[in-house]
Amino acid sequence: RIDRLQGFLLFLILSSLYLKKHERKTSTCSFLFFVKMISEKLRRISCGNCNCGGENMYRIYSTLIEMVAAAVFIIPIWCIYNKLYFRSWKITFLYMIFGFYLTAVLALVGFPNIISLKVELTVNIIPFVYMINDFINACLNVLLFVPFGFFLPVLWKEFRNAKKLFTAGFAMTSFIEIAQIFTGRTTDIDDIITNIAGTLIGYLIAYWYTGVFTRRIVKNSKKNDFYIICASVIFIMFFLQPFISSLLWEMIL
Repeated sequence: RIDRLQGFLLFLILSSLYLKKHERKTSTCSFLFFVKMISEKLRRISCGNCNCGGENMYRIYSTLIEMVAAAVFIIPIWCIYNKLYFRSWKITFLYMIFGFYLTAVLALVGFPNIISLKVELTVNIIPFVYMINDFINACLNVLLFVPFGFFLPVLWKEFRNAKKLFTAGFAMTSFIEIAQIFTGRTTDIDDIITNIAGTLIGYLIAYWYTGVFTRRIVKNSKKNDFYIICASVIFIMFFLQPFISSLLWEMIL
């Protein structure tokens, strides 16, 4: 698990550097160049000719591919939602960022999909033992859910209540851990604990950043929007995205 969490951090850094470097290009040219760059890096890594971090770098680029595959559905669907329900391009854009964050999390944790289901029940219900033995992994697992705790109270007033945010964080991480039964991964109580801790840290950051939720917040959002976004991302990642992802991998490798 430390590999996927390190990959998440490196992915955020790489994405930020790329966007800053290419901010003056048109969106179409930048997108094509970005895909071409990922393709070349993946070829080099798969051939063993890349000295750019081995497995972690492969995980970064593979996550980007998974996000591009999801974007094929997320962007048009969010635009339809804006027309029919959200009715605000500003809010829709923020929701899209949150949707891509959820996509990255599901891609990194190995969320199951309709193409490759593998049922294997491996559960750790003893807390803290493995967390103490692998403290760095625990810290990275905390960091993975910090954006979740930040986004929710900023975007939706209902989650500015700490108890409701705690419930949302618990529900999300529990859902992910249960879903990992269908990927052959371990369902771990430590992951639930660290992810909830990350959610609460994100809440505290949002609390400070928004001045006790008095500024830099979305005021006209609806709580149902949160459920629509989560359900849509899960549906896309389970049923739709895997087919586009397979096509992209065939094109790249």
